[in-house]
This record gives sequence, C-alpha cells and structure tokens, in this order.
Amino acid sequence: MQRKPFKKSHKLRNTLIAFLAFIIAVLIIFVVLGRNNQTTAKNNVSESTSIKKHKSSKKASSTVAGSSTSELQASESTTVAQAPVAASSAASSAISIATNDATQTPITDNTTTESSITSSSTASSVVQQPNASAAPVSFGKWSAATYNSVSIGSATYDQVRATYGPPTYMIASDQLYATWQSTSGIKVSIVFTPTGNADNLKLIASSKLQTGLQ
Repeated sequence: MQRKPFKKSHKLRNTLIAFLAFIIAVLIIFVVLGRNNQTTAKNNVSESTSIKKHKSSKKASSTVAGSSTSELQASESTTVAQAPVAASSAASSAISIATNDATQTPITDNTTTESSITSSSTASSVVQQPNASAAPVSFGKWSAATYNSVSIGSATYDQVRATYGPPTYMIASDQLYATWQSTSGIKVSIVFTPTGNADNLKLIASSKLQTGLQ
C-alpha cells in the first residue's frame, strides 16, 4: 500500500514549530549575551568606583596635609545694635577720628629663637651655633591668646587701641574696619559698630578675624 504524502496542515505545523524553535534559540542567545554584557558593565562600574574612591581619598589626605601647613584662621562675630539715625552725625565723627589712627606701617613680627650646641671631635672644645630664627608666632602685642581675649560685643575701639596699639589699616563706612598686620602678613581684623546715642556713643567690636596666629 502506497504511503500518502504529508497533509498541508502537517507541513504548516512543522514550519511553525521550526520557526518557534528558531525564535527561542535567538532569544536564548540574546539573553546569554545580555548577561555577559551586564556582568562586564558591572565590573567596569565597580572598577571605576574603586578608582574614584582611591582618588578622592588621596585628594582628601592631601587636603588635610595642606591645611595643616597653611595659616591658621579663626573668626567670631555677634550682633551689635547700631546707633539710631539721630546719632548718625556723632557716629560719623567718631569713625572719622578713629580712622586717623591708622599707621599704614606693618608691625614687626615676634620670633622665637633656638640655640643648639654641637660638640667637636675633641671633648674639650664646644662650639655654640648662632641662634636660628623660627617662624613668627605673634606680632606686636598680638598672639592667639590675646586675640581670643578680645571680647566681641563689649570691647570698645578705645580699649583695643590702648591695649594693642593703633591699627595698621582702617576702612570707614557705617562701621569701622580696623586691621593690625605684621611685616610677614599675619593679621587681626576687627569690625567696630557704632552703638548708643549721640551723648554716649561707643564703637563696639562686633566681629573679629585672625589669620596666621599660632
């Protein structure tokens, strides 16, 4: 008995099965390649993150090292009630008089000296080395301690001037900006705000800033 050929429905079914198998195979290939790419991307991200962390840690350490050798700076401020408009002429007069105190000449640095003694090859002869000047730690009557002792909110310009001498530079506006500066650039700056009435007007320290004092 002769075998009948495949029906058209069977051919269509086989074609669909082969097509689905092809699609599934393509999808599997894409999934595998996608996972490999994802793994590679994750590795790249983790590597770049670790590099960035390493760079940032190096930068932070260098910043800390740099700040330890840079000039020391401190500041402090408070609110001081400014003189009313009725006392504006008295305030302008007081500021104008104080402005004339500026010397325009930097103050000489104070230095610490160290002496070292060196023994020669023979125990009997001792040679003393000349004094070596260290970096300035204060100037005039200013140091970190004296700067800290200036009480903002209560210290007046007359009191500060009497204790530490006339300032190097002055700038006048509605307030008085006084700066005591050393020959090496260390400085103390204080802002004085006029307060009180025309009969009892005072220039009160409302903020202060120091740079370089140790």
